[in-house]
Amino acid sequence: MLFMAHPVGSRSLGPWGLHSAPQDLYMVLLVVLVMMSSAFGKLVLVNQQPPQPLPFPKYLRCYRCLLETKELGCLLGSDICLTPAGSSCITLHIKNSSGSDIMVSDCRSKEQMSDCSYTRTSPVLGFWIFSQCCFRDSCNDPQNRVYYIP
Repeated sequence: MLFMAHPVGSRSLGPWGLHSAPQDLYMVLLVVLVMMSSAFGKLVLVNQQPPQPLPFPKYLRCYRCLLETKELGCLLGSDICLTPAGSSCITLHIKNSSGSDIMVSDCRSKEQMSDCSYTRTSPVLGFWIFSQCCFRDSCNDPQNRVYYIP
């Protein structure tokens, strides 16, 4: 087979600048298919199901500390506790009139959620207990309390 190179100016491009009819039809078809797929490709839904809500977590993770102050942080028993979904995290504030604030953080089950929002006097004279609950992972953690516990 003998191939001859033609200078660019000597090609016959026809009235629309096309090289040859079959090759040009394939090119036009290819361009049309690419344009259609880019324009309509995102609208074709094949076997798609409606979006599912995020799965409800099985457990709520809470911060646990048995003795904490704002100045010193957790002094006794810092870790994480897990409680079944639908339960809460709790922080108890033990305060007195001089401004002392001692905190206890833990998990609260559904059955104990009546403890979630109350203020009462403590057995120690001059102190009272104020409790606060929240319902998101680690919401009673010292860094997160400002966002989740008023």
